[in-house]
Amino acid sequence: MRWMDGQRVLVASAAFAGLALAATVVVVVARRQDEPVASAPPTAVPWEPFTPSPAVTVLPPDPLPASVVSDSPSATVVPSRRPTATATAVLSLAVADVPGTVDLAAEGTRDWVHWGLESAEALDRKSRGTGEIQDDRGTSARGRYDNNPELFGWSGGTPTGAAGRTPTGVYSCGAGSRFTLRVPAGAATRTLRFYAGVWMAEGQMTVSLAGKRATASLENREAIRTGRFTIRFRAPAGNELVVTWTARKVFHPTCGNIDMQAATLS
Repeated sequence: MRWMDGQRVLVASAAFAGLALAATVVVVVARRQDEPVASAPPTAVPWEPFTPSPAVTVLPPDPLPASVVSDSPSATVVPSRRPTATATAVLSLAVADVPGTVDLAAEGTRDWVHWGLESAEALDRKSRGTGEIQDDRGTSARGRYDNNPELFGWSGGTPTGAAGRTPTGVYSCGAGSRFTLRVPAGAATRTLRFYAGVWMAEGQMTVSLAGKRATASLENREAIRTGRFTIRFRAPAGNELVVTWTARKVFHPTCGNIDMQAATLS
């Protein structure tokens, strides 16, 4: 169940059908289940188990890329393990399936955040982290939901010290809705993993850093889809990674939407 602008709207889950995914750098099918709400609920469709695509592309192993030519289907990558403070900016983006359960504390060694545990305004994060993942909360109105298909847990958090397997997250309805994160860059290569998805919508992920830019997208016109967007980046101190998750199109008249659950930084 979701709330938006003081109105409660209920929408039944729909079976996966006609999945399509387009990514500028790497594209992989993922999944999510989510139920926004309408004054006149559509006919419920029984849930069917999700079957991952047999062609799943995963991120390349270390060494991490030292340069990526963005906005091109064929990115140029030069590996390096010894970035310096004067090194040119590095930016890469990939999207993959979300694991069934994600341990944010184990994955976010520098910082992590989770949205929507108790309310649409709830934000839990690593209690002794760097605080580097910043959420631009003024971007779009948000609602909370509690039926995400993947589960998130953590320890060492604040204000909630620990959570087990929570299916919660936040969403925003309508074309043009967006979430924006900002993370400072540094001389060392860092990895940001952003967990987000769509419900009856097309979402576009855009990442930018020091003049470089990369994009990826998720789309489902009839049901749900989630992804783990992995961004590897570095740039001289003073530069900032900007991550924007935007609803380019919606295919539900009341609340086609984008959502997000968590992000980790290592």
